[in-house]
Amino acid sequence: MAVSASGRIARTLQTLAGGLLDLVYPPRCLVCEQYGAPSLCEICAGAFTPVPEPVCDICGRPGEINQLACRTCEAHREATGRGWAFDASHSAGIFEGSLRLALHRLKYNSAESLGLPLGAYLANRVGGYELFTRRQLQAVDGVIAVPMHPLRERGRGFNQARLLAAPVADILGVPLLSAQTVRRTRRRPAQVGLSPEARRRNLQDAFQVPRAEVSTVAGRCLLLIDDVFTTGATVNACAAALRGAGASTILVATLAGGG
Repeated sequence: MAVSASGRIARTLQTLAGGLLDLVYPPRCLVCEQYGAPSLCEICAGAFTPVPEPVCDICGRPGEINQLACRTCEAHREATGRGWAFDASHSAGIFEGSLRLALHRLKYNSAESLGLPLGAYLANRVGGYELFTRRQLQAVDGVIAVPMHPLRERGRGFNQARLLAAPVADILGVPLLSAQTVRRTRRRPAQVGLSPEARRRNLQDAFQVPRAEVSTVAGRCLLLIDDVFTTGATVNACAAALRGAGASTILVATLAGGG
């Protein structure tokens, strides 16, 4: 089909505008600030460190080969009197260095463009069967992101967990469930700097699956996505709400953790 003169002019103007923007705001890595690089350059991405094996089969934290229960799982059970609400959790990389800085830029400096390359990194680790087995992933019915409170998401402009979740859903070929499937019920103080017990109290009853969404969750195997696994309080509280709505299996994948 021939392109109209107006179409060619519009594309030319768009190209010129893009070139002018590159002159005024040259593309640069948002982690190391190297000019002429994409938002996440190859050097910074190559410095991401995978969580070293062996890891706990349940919470994904680095542990000992012959250990029956890792210290993180034991501490959680002692504090709550129960096991995790999820079946297994694993992180793509150690929360340090360039990965830590990239996440901080994404979350606290409104660097939304980092969401795609960071999500691709997580997706490649998941899709390459480096975090979960083929059998576990073949059972997944849908991917779901840990939600933010609407006011906090409005202030940030996006939910970083959902940016990370989209490439994971794509690589697995399963739906990314609606942001309304599970909701934050109340706005709570940020988790940063809180003790493990304070984090658990802060997130008590913080998530809810609306009645209209129960059928989306009930009987399903879900892959829950978040940015960081620190104490596990956030993903556990969200998993508990999904489990309460009837989810059969809940796997958790986070971009960072293991520190």
